[in-house]
Amino acid sequence: MKKTALILVLAFAAGACGSASATPTPVPSGPLELAGTKWVLIKYLSPSGEIFTVPASVTPTAEFTADTMSGRSGCNTFTAGYTLDGDDFTLTGISSTLMACEEPMATVETAYLQALAVLDKAALLDDGNLQLWDAQGKTTLVYVKGS
Repeated sequence: MKKTALILVLAFAAGACGSASATPTPVPSGPLELAGTKWVLIKYLSPSGEIFTVPASVTPTAEFTADTMSGRSGCNTFTAGYTLDGDDFTLTGISSTLMACEEPMATVETAYLQALAVLDKAALLDDGNLQLWDAQGKTTLVYVKGS
C-alpha cells in the first residue's frame, strides 16, 4: 500500500513538473472578449527584440471598451481604436500625452508604445494572462488581469 501511494505521489509530481510550460498556450475557450476588461503589463518586447519584465515601479495598463483601448504607458496615458476578429488584433489612431518620464518609466513607455504600433494577434492564455503578438509571431506584450 505504501509503495502504491509513493508511486502515485511520484507520478503526480512528475506530471506536474512536465506540464509546466515556459510559453503558455492559448485557451481554446471560444472568442476572446476584451470589452470591459482591465489589464496590467508584466512583460514586453524591447525595440531591440529582448523580452523584459516590467519593473515594479512602473505599471503600464490597458483598458478596453467595445472599440477603444486606453491606459497608462508609463508616466503618460494613451488611447487607440481597436478591432478584434477571432485572434486578429489591430490598433488604429494611437495617441498619447507627452510628459517627460524619468527612468525606468521612460524606457518601458517607449517600448510599450512602439509595441502597440505593431500588434497583430491577441489570445487569452491558459495561465489567465492576455498575450499580444506582432505580425512575425513574437510575443510582444503580456498582461495580467487588473482590477
